Amino acid sequence: MAISSELMEILRCPYCVSGKTRQPGDDPGRLELVKDDTWLVCVDSGHKYPIREDVPVMLIEEGEKWKETPVEELPEPGNLVESSPTPTPSESYDTTVSHRSGPDPLIFVAIGGVVVLLLILFFILRGKHATVEE
Repeated sequence: MAISSELMEILRCPYCVSGKTRQPGDDPGRLELVKDDTWLVCVDSGHKYPIREDVPVMLIEEGEKWKETPVEELPEPGNLVESSPTPTPSESYDTTVSHRSGPDPLIFVAIGGVVVLLLILFFILRGKHATVEE
């Protein structure tokens, strides 16, 4: 599925339309479809953005990565999300990690600290109250 003409009317190069790198003119950052409609090239800056699984990857870093690559040398954009290789049975796994069940012991330390602070506050206020009554 190609990018619709409506989307092409509103898509702009993020490098050319943002902040310090904003290009002059009324409509900077216009994009052209190239390489069998698999890449977007910015007319103003030369940034090139791949279209992966019909989704334009409009990240400035991505556009800069391909900026100096001639259009005819741009690779196939690939998948939007690269799948991770499935481990083979011969690969070993670290089984030394122990898995605890139950609450984290640090929670008890935190609760104990709060209880101690409340007791101190209680005795301080009790002492002040006792002095006022005398």
